[in-house]
Amino acid sequence: MATKGDKPAAGGIKRLPRGTKKAGGRKSTAKATFDLDEAAESAEAAPVASRSFTSSGFFATSLGPIPERDITDVLRQLIMLLDAGTPLLKSLQILAQRSERARVRALLADIGSFVENGNALWQAFERHPNQFDPVFVNLVKASEASGTLTTVLKRLIAYRERRDMLRRRMRGALWYPVVLVAVCALVLLLIAKVVIPQFQEIFAKLDIADKLPWYTTTLISTVETLSSWQIVVPVLVALVAVVVVYKIVVRVSPLWRIRADRWKMRIPRIGHSIVRKRAVVDFTRSLSLLLRSGLSMMVTLDLVRNVIHNKAMAHSLQAVRDSVERGEGIEEPMRDAKGIFPPVVVDMLVTGEESGQLDDIAEHIAETYEEELNITIGTLVEMIQPILTIIIGLVVMVLFLALFVPMITMLNEIGNSAGT
Repeated sequence: MATKGDKPAAGGIKRLPRGTKKAGGRKSTAKATFDLDEAAESAEAAPVASRSFTSSGFFATSLGPIPERDITDVLRQLIMLLDAGTPLLKSLQILAQRSERARVRALLADIGSFVENGNALWQAFERHPNQFDPVFVNLVKASEASGTLTTVLKRLIAYRERRDMLRRRMRGALWYPVVLVAVCALVLLLIAKVVIPQFQEIFAKLDIADKLPWYTTTLISTVETLSSWQIVVPVLVALVAVVVVYKIVVRVSPLWRIRADRWKMRIPRIGHSIVRKRAVVDFTRSLSLLLRSGLSMMVTLDLVRNVIHNKAMAHSLQAVRDSVERGEGIEEPMRDAKGIFPPVVVDMLVTGEESGQLDDIAEHIAETYEEELNITIGTLVEMIQPILTIIIGLVVMVLFLALFVPMITMLNEIGNSAGT
């Protein structure tokens, strides 16, 4: 049943026939170019109270997407306006006028202009693939047809928020050790270039350079070799080159992306406990959302296959989709995809398919695996902290024993000799 906010979305807008002109407007099928930066600057310059929709044409997707959190905030405000009984077109106009970010105002102005010329809301979203993926567009399309726009938008907001939170948690867990290691490397490089040369000068002034213990001379020679720019620069260039080549090859060749994602899931401990669990969460949550919104299994699998982040799992879903099309179910192709779908997940999904509760089972799997993933990430971060602390402590101890102890010993001997 449509809610109060759903009615305006389904029938509160008087649409114009395609190809007809609205006074002062353009044909709804016209295709013009739209410069986001220009629109944003105009939005900043114009008084907020006097702005309305403009025929700005197509959104320049090449300029990059607006942050997902900003889009989610706009959707939440749109739901509030629709639930309050505000017609869809009026809601878009209000948001386009009142948004704090110029780029968001430009996006909303373009969407509102497209809807104002008699087009469906899902068509306006479809023109902005950087902001709205196929799952989002198809769910809005289905909700407009059934008059349940606000209900579906609420599900989409929850879906986007959970996905964004998981992505940020994953990035934090991965970048935390990388940043710590980089900082430690810079500190060690600073010690090698500044601290150790000063000790060498002190040893030379005290005329004890030839009397240093073997471990001190070994440390000094090793640090001098490893910290020389002839080694540091090539290593840094090689690391950057590996990352760039990986990005280019993966982007150009979908087959290499599939192989890379499959290899990631086979990394000991991390592959099974983090990479594969995240892929399972993405797959099952998207599957549940689409099925609950009334889309068919075929359409659902097509959409999930196109939006899921892990391309190895997405590739396996093609076989699942073909099996469903033949009427053979999802079990056999999922079990044949070795190392992609955990056996327990396949068992639960097959049970859900047989009982007609696949959407509920998929949501339960997503909740369970996300909780396990959060625990795993938290445990990993907690393990990294003491390990790095121990490593730093060992480095400090080695430096103290190799540099300070010989100098203190020699100074004591000099002092004793002077006293006698």
